Amino acid sequence: MNTILKNIKHIADNEGVSITKLEQIIGASKGVLSRAMANNSDIQAKWVLKVVENYPKYSCDWLLKSKGLMIKDESVENIQPQIKDQESELTYKTLAESRKETIESLQKIVFHLEKQITLYENQQNNM
Repeated sequence: MNTILKNIKHIADNEGVSITKLEQIIGASKGVLSRAMANNSDIQAKWVLKVVENYPKYSCDWLLKSKGLMIKDESVENIQPQIKDQESELTYKTLAESRKETIESLQKIVFHLEKQITLYENQQNNM
């Protein structure tokens, strides 16, 4: 059995589910994983991705290459999203402020253009 399939089996065992149940959890047809394990054949990448999506606490390096720890180091994982969230919030605030300035600037231009149109219409009516 190849490394990925062995590690998927380890995940199932660690989670206390059968391979059939794991297939159900990831949305695979019954036998997709168990047949691959029995026949020592490969599985589609989409099923590996589904395992990663449904079991995010397991390390991708470990799943794919059997390198490193099976379970991700939570302390490292939790720091990165917080930084990204703060960066996203700053980016959105900056974008919102910039758009507000653009809108205010365009409103001034529209106001002046409306004044010019009114003046032009008055000139045309006086002729």
